[in-house]
Formats: sequence, C-alpha cells, structure tokens
Amino acid sequence: MSSTLKYVLLIALVLLLAAIPLAMQRNTGGIDGLITDKHGPIVKASVEARNTMSGAVFRVHSDAAGHYKLVSLPQGRYSLWVKAPEHDSEWIRELIVDQGRMTHRDIRLGISGTLPPPSGAAD
Repeated sequence: MSSTLKYVLLIALVLLLAAIPLAMQRNTGGIDGLITDKHGPIVKASVEARNTMSGAVFRVHSDAAGHYKLVSLPQGRYSLWVKAPEHDSEWIRELIVDQGRMTHRDIRLGISGTLPPPSGAAD
C-alpha cells in the first residue's frame, strides 16, 4: 500500500472518529426558574416535568435560593408539577422545550391554610 493511501485512510479515520460525538448529541433543551411564595424563595420544592408525548418523567428539587433547573430534556411539550410542604401545589399544563434553549418559568406557590376548628369545639 502506498504511503499516500495510508495518510488518506488515516485522515479519513480521524475525521470519522471526530464526528462520533457530534452524531451522539441529542436534540435537548431545558427548563429553569425560581420557586417562591409571599415570603420569598422555597427551598427543596419538588419539580416534576413529564413529556406529554413519551411520558418520560424528569425530577429535581429547588436549591437554597429557590432555583430549579432541568437539563438535557428531549425537545417537546412538557407538563410541570411543583410541590412543597405546607404549600399549595401548582400544575402547569404545557411548556415547550426547544433544542439548545432553556425555557424559563418562575412559579409562585400559595401557602396552604389550616382549617379553622369546628364551630362549637370545646375551648
């Protein structure tokens, strides 16, 4: 085999190997935002994103500053369910995740009220 042919094959092999990571990239994006109530950020709120077509579920919790971030989500339509202890939960019917983009959605949760004692209760 001639040396020119060897170099051409070597260059072709290197280019092929370099293209593998690009071929493995998926069409992904993400969702991020801030979860608060009337007093400020909510720590450790549970965030669940469900792809409405595939049913795949992705979960995270908000950090100490109330921020959440779901990354590497396949592009598509998602519903979002946010819960935190002693707070009303929030359901967001539809968010769109586009390739290479973060969809930003801040969420404000209400504080769950406690039921008053029944009338006629003993004091």
